[in-house]
Amino acid sequence: MNIVHISDIHFRKTYEQSSEGYKGMLAKMQSPLIPLKECLEEIRNKQEIDLLIISGDLTDDGEAEDYRFLKQVIQEIVGDIKVIVTLGNHDIKRQFREGWLNEISSDEPYNLIETFEDFHVISFDSAIYGNSNGQVSKNQMKWLDHALERTQDKPVIVVTHHHLLEQQSSIPSLPEGKQVLEKLQGNNILCILSGHTHHAYKTKVENIPYFTVVGMSFVGEDIGQCQVQFEEKYGYNVYQIENGQFKDAEQKTVSTGKQLKIVDMN
Repeated sequence: MNIVHISDIHFRKTYEQSSEGYKGMLAKMQSPLIPLKECLEEIRNKQEIDLLIISGDLTDDGEAEDYRFLKQVIQEIVGDIKVIVTLGNHDIKRQFREGWLNEISSDEPYNLIETFEDFHVISFDSAIYGNSNGQVSKNQMKWLDHALERTQDKPVIVVTHHHLLEQQSSIPSLPEGKQVLEKLQGNNILCILSGHTHHAYKTKVENIPYFTVVGMSFVGEDIGQCQVQFEEKYGYNVYQIENGQFKDAEQKTVSTGKQLKIVDMN
């Protein structure tokens, strides 16, 4: 089974026209639909896509119509394959539920368990809109405990938006990351997938494959004194799962060479 992992699309049908700060950077960025289409079509030309996972920041503070439009674009490219998402700190849960899920608006966490022949996927919501670092409440921790209990019959892929390891990035990890990892230990975890940093990263945690995928829109490089240099860079991961076993992973990052903006993050 071929699983494609993308993240941090930061899509808006229309971005605010600004020359200042983060919004000024977004105004200079190419539409993330361009690399999104390029990447998904490139993968489809090489192999079948059996499952698509998007680990958060589908939009950048988007409206319901942004979610609706983005989902339509993705379906036009990949057809009727299963798409599993988790939400990021730039995702507004009310707008997501209305536009992507066609449900009644709600600010409740968006958690999900999807079951396949050889494994389960747990999509675990670590995002609080407007809180870049994320947060996991006591109720969310209880939900994760119940989800792990319910999925003991098969290996599990765990998806969060926020990265869980402090050492992997200058961007702060999820404050409760260590607690989440402790809960996962002792369970049959196939791999842990995340986004948020926009930088590709891979390691093993207690022999569990751990991947953060590069963003689908831009990356930021810390150049000191709270200055971040943003540039266009994007990509994807592809994982191969066979008979409930993690077999292989491909990570691809593409840089256009375009520098977008240096932003003072103070």
